[in-house]
Amino acid sequence: MQKIQRPQLTLKILFYAAFDVAGMLAFATGALWLVRKQALLVEGFPTSTAEAVILTLAGLLLMLWAAAQIMRELFIRPTNHV
Repeated sequence: MQKIQRPQLTLKILFYAAFDVAGMLAFATGALWLVRKQALLVEGFPTSTAEAVILTLAGLLLMLWAAAQIMRELFIRPTNHV
């Protein structure tokens, strides 16, 4: 019977997780402004619908990219067959 090893948390994974969080904040900031015309973190940002749409899309893309990189790091691990 083969024992399944838990993935190791590495600096690379933490780096990608930080980008994932930044993407979530950007997405939430843009989406909140689009829905309520209200700033999330910085008062007065975004200032227009175009900025909010760009921020929302950029945040979504950053989240997807970071999540894909994390998955890649977790699945491309050398397996130790004993």
